[in-house]
Amino acid sequence: MFQMILWKEWKENFWKLLFCGLVSAVFTIMLFRIRLIPDISNCFLISFVQLFVVPIVYSLDIFSGEMSNRTIYFLFKIPVPRWMIFFSKFIVSAVSIVIIFIISSILMEVMSHGREAPVFYLMGINMLFSAAVLLLFTWFCLFGCQSRSEAGSLAILFAVGIGWGIVLLWSSLCNVTWAERFVPFSFILTRFREIGLIGIIFSQVPAFLIVSIIACYRYASIRRYL
Repeated sequence: MFQMILWKEWKENFWKLLFCGLVSAVFTIMLFRIRLIPDISNCFLISFVQLFVVPIVYSLDIFSGEMSNRTIYFLFKIPVPRWMIFFSKFIVSAVSIVIIFIISSILMEVMSHGREAPVFYLMGINMLFSAAVLLLFTWFCLFGCQSRSEAGSLAILFAVGIGWGIVLLWSSLCNVTWAERFVPFSFILTRFREIGLIGIIFSQVPAFLIVSIIACYRYASIRRYL
């Protein structure tokens, strides 16, 4: 039954993968072909655009779509635990996000030919951004799993990004290193500040697991009649 739910979510959200993958591929090929700026700058520019665009595409209607269309009543009548429904949505979105960044990473390496950066260096940077997107998406699921409209989902997504941005600014100005490590997208910067990969793993992975579990609980606790 879980496989059937996964297949349902995959079919319903496949257009997002096609749209984001195609736009990302065209954008990457165009910038690396024209070469107005160095390859590393192109990599950061593409990754930053994906960091803002991909979460919006995948967060707008992942939960609110079922509620606004009133199909959540039928969804909850399926004889499976609600946590399976939640993780089917979460897994399909997470896998799709990683695929989008893998496509752009491969294109970056192919187009650059290692001419300005070591081989796989650009891929490493871009995949760091994909991890940041996954973490931001997880935090969105925590607060947006009960959202009833696309506008509400968008507002929650921006609130999550701005909120963590404020925490990052505070931790940087006040030199609070431990707080900086918990910001979902901070390791994009902290890697170059040499805070350490082990510290990043021990701060982000537990947070990722805890947040996803709490988000699953909140989704499972939605009242049947909203």
